[in-house]
Amino acid sequence: MMPVHRIKREVASSRLACPSKLLVLLLSAMLGSTPVAEILDEAVAQDSFLLTLADALHAYDIDVAHNLNARDVARGRIQRPRLGRFPDLPVNSLALSQELAVWEGEYDEGEIGAIAILGSRSEAESDAASFLHDWLRAPGSDRLFVSFYRSDLQVADKIASVAAAYGYGILTLHGGESQAMAGNLYATAAQRLAIDSRAARRYRSEVTEFSFLGERVRRNSNSLFGDDGDRGNNRLARSEPSVFLKETLGGEFTQSTIREVIVPGGVALGETARVPYAIASMVYGNGVITLKGTADERFVLPQIDTATLRALFDFVERSEAIRSDAIVDIDAIGRVKISSALRDTDPGFDIVHADTLPFEYVPNLSVSKSVVIDTSVDWFGGQRETLAFQTGFEVRFLSADNMRIAKTRVALQYQYDSQSGEISYLDSWGRDTVRLRDNLDYAGLGESMRTIASYAGWIGLLRKMYEEQVPFLQGRYDFLKLDKSGRDTPARY
Repeated sequence: MMPVHRIKREVASSRLACPSKLLVLLLSAMLGSTPVAEILDEAVAQDSFLLTLADALHAYDIDVAHNLNARDVARGRIQRPRLGRFPDLPVNSLALSQELAVWEGEYDEGEIGAIAILGSRSEAESDAASFLHDWLRAPGSDRLFVSFYRSDLQVADKIASVAAAYGYGILTLHGGESQAMAGNLYATAAQRLAIDSRAARRYRSEVTEFSFLGERVRRNSNSLFGDDGDRGNNRLARSEPSVFLKETLGGEFTQSTIREVIVPGGVALGETARVPYAIASMVYGNGVITLKGTADERFVLPQIDTATLRALFDFVERSEAIRSDAIVDIDAIGRVKISSALRDTDPGFDIVHADTLPFEYVPNLSVSKSVVIDTSVDWFGGQRETLAFQTGFEVRFLSADNMRIAKTRVALQYQYDSQSGEISYLDSWGRDTVRLRDNLDYAGLGESMRTIASYAGWIGLLRKMYEEQVPFLQGRYDFLKLDKSGRDTPARY
């Protein structure tokens, strides 16, 4: 087998100028050994990156797998190292802030490394700064990131050499680059792969990719996760509100389909904003997020504390990951459950406090809980070239019917305008509206929900950017490193 250092030397000297020479180079590497490695699943045939490298990697006894968690692939003792993907990390599933923090920590300790692979780069050799510059401007199809355990450095070196020989730009990260450089690449990687090996499986890690190694997808599924977003250990149920989508609660003219016990006695925000502009990208810099339009417009957003915006951004990412709108749930004896993305943050504290207020204004209803939900979020061009928004929301009072299904007995409808700051009471519906007192302070109740209404507008916008897969690469790393911590979330209220 041709030594790795020779392939590297030949690649560097050729600088990818002579494809025929590289073909001879790779063929000689393969002819020098008897390939025993293999393509582990048929889906590799539709995976252009893995398919391109597969034959050459065989020469190094490295398997490839489009799905490392496929039941047939993950089952049994691993014989050779594998390069592959994960079904729960599809293209453009960028790392969340907690994932970034864990990955950076283990990289800084020298436990793990990575290969950043850039498909659109024509030169094999470059400095890290110019590599990052090109990386942040490349499409998701060209930004691949392969994490590996320290014992697999030689395997990673071989993969990097083969990828470079096929024209990919390569930056190997194993202690030589700063944590910030490595973290920036990880935070913006559109495709997250890993090297699977016996040593990597034995390594006890909280890094997402390593925690997935050796795991098999659930039966009749292509995911490690159940419908509740958890892996069967019930951590979600203990630390956060139950998974809840607000549309299951029904409306004035639609039926509820969810059991009352699951509905949070709290706050659930799940609207996707309507935005009248085509947004090409989000950019963070100098403490401000700016939206760039497809016609090169720049849209200025209203002022908001950056720590608050970071916390709301994390909530949207968390909400989409577990498919739940629930933020806060306070039970009958005052125990607080809150989304992990908002725990011990100022917006989390504000929302918990606001959640305790509805019954102070409406104390006489025979119901079991209240819940605040958003009903619409509309962004529009405001004054002085700054965007503004309106949020529709409802304060609902619920109880269970004889089938234990949640029924809205009273719903009070409001609208918040970020430009004027006004909160307007609109209407009410529900069978028990006749029980509302004549002197009910509708304006006071609406005002007590001001922070929730404002946060709902931002969450709706961020959810729109998430669902539209609007690129957020420029400044993403610095944004995710912002300290979002604030007031402690009370255990009881």
